[in-house]
Order: sequence, then C-alpha cells, then structure tokens
Amino acid sequence: MIPKTITRDHVLQAIANIRAEGVPKKRESTKFNLVHDGRLYPPKLALSLAAKYADGEELTAPEFSGGDESNAFLMGLGFQIQAKREDWSWKECYFAVWGYDQLDLEPGQVKTALYREIAELIGRTAGSIEFKLQNVSSFDPRPRELKPIAEAKNAQTLLGEVYQWYWADRPKARSFYNQYRDEFLFALESTTSAKPNLSTIQALTIIEEGGTNASPASRRKRSQKLLNEGRRYFRDLHKDGRLKCQACGFSTPDGLGFEVIHLHHTNPIYEADVAGRRISLLDALKSLVPLCPTCHALAHTSRPPLSVQAIKKLRESLQTSSGNE
Repeated sequence: MIPKTITRDHVLQAIANIRAEGVPKKRESTKFNLVHDGRLYPPKLALSLAAKYADGEELTAPEFSGGDESNAFLMGLGFQIQAKREDWSWKECYFAVWGYDQLDLEPGQVKTALYREIAELIGRTAGSIEFKLQNVSSFDPRPRELKPIAEAKNAQTLLGEVYQWYWADRPKARSFYNQYRDEFLFALESTTSAKPNLSTIQALTIIEEGGTNASPASRRKRSQKLLNEGRRYFRDLHKDGRLKCQACGFSTPDGLGFEVIHLHHTNPIYEADVAGRRISLLDALKSLVPLCPTCHALAHTSRPPLSVQAIKKLRESLQTSSGNE
C-alpha cells in the first residue's frame, strides 16, 4: 500500500532526486510517465523515493503496484500522468539536433520560441523539447562554456547517431529541414531514397583553437597547419603510412574514403587564454596524440584529459565488466 503520509512536497523532492541522480536500471517506466515542468519521470520510482522523504524509508517495488494504484495517488496530489509514447523517431531526433544547431548558430535568440516551434511541429511539449536538446548537448564533445545549452544525460542511441550524421556536415544536414518538416506535417512519403548511412559516417566536429573571434559565441581557433603536419608526422612513424590510435591500435579501414583518427591535444586548447598561444610547431606536435573516436571520447571523460595509459586501463576495465554481464 502507498503510505498516505506522502504529500505533494515529498513527490517534488523525489523528482529533484531523480533529476540529480537519474533513473536506476530496471526502474524505468514501461507504460506511463509522470509529467512535471515538461519533463518525464517514472511514476512508481517517484513514489518509492517520496516515501523515503515522508517516512524515512524508501518503498521497494514489490510493496505496491504501479499502473492504476500509483497513477491515481499521484493524480490525487495534482500531478499529470500520461501514457508513455514511443521513443523519438529518426525525424524527431533530426528536429532536436536541428534545434541544437540553431541555438549554436544564434546563441542570442529566444530559446522558448524555438522550443515552441519544434513542439508544435512534432506534437510534443516545449519542456520535452528543451530536455531533448539538453540530451543532444551530451553528445557534443566541446567544453560546457562553448555549448549553447546545458547537457542532460541521454539514453537513446538513435539520437547520438543522428547527431553524428548531422554534425559531420552541418550545412548539408541543415538543408533537409524544409523537406523533413513538410513530410512530417503532411504525412508525406519521404522523397529521400534512404536514411543517411549512419554506420559509415564519423562525427568530425570542427572547433576553432586558441584565440577568439568576433562572433557572439566565441570559438577556439584550431591550427590547420598543426593538424596537417601532425597527420604527416604520425603517418611517417608506420611503414604502412597509416594513422593509428595509440590507445587501442585502430586505424581507418581501407576503402572508407576519409580519415577517422583524431589528433587529440594533451594540452587542451580550451585552457589557453583568449589571446591564444604561440608555440613552435615542434613543441605543438609533442602535445598531439592520435586517437580513434572512441578513445578520444574516453580521454575527455576527465579533466584534465586521461593519458593514453589511463585510456588503456579504462578500456580493459570496461571490457572486463562487459564480459562479466
């Protein structure tokens, strides 16, 4: 039975807890969502945590039923419950990434107006749009100060795939907006022969390095000469002339058509002052490390970035953990 000592304030405390800590495995909702401030939460988990704030002890899942019992109790406290929708489709994810792109292009625009525009198009709440754009931000490898919106952890793999495809060629991806909007609004059969082949596209996010420019959103300028010389330098280290990830040994497969190995800065460019930095090419090369996209992402799970040795140990621990499941 659900304790009658639970009040609306206790549920609000539980919601704050879920926002801060996330939803544990096996506690996701399967049929219904608790809607609060445009965001969605598992109703049964919210009540389990609310009991802790009311009586000092969290309710376990077997102690009460979800569905009608939980929903009726929460609605009695003034909360909104809705049947759970299917996860976001490919085109809905496209509109979310498009919205994130718009914020990145024009950081001074009114965000709520953009959220409403996308919400009216795809039939979701403006609050859920804002949260989805924060999910998109979680895939953006740039430092927080260079992102147009705060990030929120995302669990939908498809959103990450759409982000990778979109960010690999932003102008081209952006050009699909009118077509996708009309197809979505009028339920038209897509005139695109096939969805982009996401499995063969590497996310090549381009950022500037060092100094700042005059645009409203400052970017770090990246030295193209350093990247060109760096690729040449590391290719010359191997007989086959390939770039290889120093953490896992991966190199770009034959026939792919473009290079996927990144040159990682062990001396992060975001740590430079606004004037940038002037160093010799030889010294700059010493701060570069070739990494595959996966190892590059692992490097940036920490500040300062993980060393090559630390990345190797992290990969080993993740592989061991996966093998034990």
